[in-house]
Amino acid sequence: MKILSFDVSGDYSSIALLNSDEVNSFTQTHERKNRPNWDELFSKVGFDSKKDFNGLNAIAFARGPGSYTALRITASFLKAIAVVKKLPLIPISNLKAIAHEASNWINESEVIIFVTIKADQNECYFGSFKKTSKGIEIKEEESIMSMEDIYKIAKKKNVYFAGNGWPESINSNPKYLSNVLGGAEAIAILAKHELEVSEEFDPANANPVYLKTPEYQKK
Repeated sequence: MKILSFDVSGDYSSIALLNSDEVNSFTQTHERKNRPNWDELFSKVGFDSKKDFNGLNAIAFARGPGSYTALRITASFLKAIAVVKKLPLIPISNLKAIAHEASNWINESEVIIFVTIKADQNECYFGSFKKTSKGIEIKEEESIMSMEDIYKIAKKKNVYFAGNGWPESINSNPKYLSNVLGGAEAIAILAKHELEVSEEFDPANANPVYLKTPEYQKK
């Protein structure tokens, strides 16, 4: 199975090429307002965009929550490619991808993982997940929370924490996995699991999830 995946939902651009059980990935950081250089990303994983799409089983991308503009541009770009190449397009939650990566660092078989992604100075995207023998399960619907609520959640016991939206005080918590950032590699692995269960991934239905209302819609 061969899957090309992307995560350009925040302050970085990430690409991964999964081939069977091997994953070649690349991530570069940049300001959120900057757009990904697609040709540069392709080259970093040895992918020839002129011919290699024909050898893929699917394309996957981080569908959010995250930067509105980056999510919209990425979804539109990949939808066009998926339609032309007649490929499944698999949207994967950024929060779930971080939870999946976090689970690889946890030796316990069943645990709760809280994940946050910073939305702005006052709010965070939040997801609650459970690591099980079958993989990552969603415990609660993804939401956007105030920092006041995030501070309260950060005091919870018997859970693991991951993501970049937590207050600095959490750095002293041994169950805070500060090295876990998510990215296209986790997106590719989760997409592989999805594709093994179903092949019904119509590009028309692969839409971004914002959670936070874009500023232009508030006016």
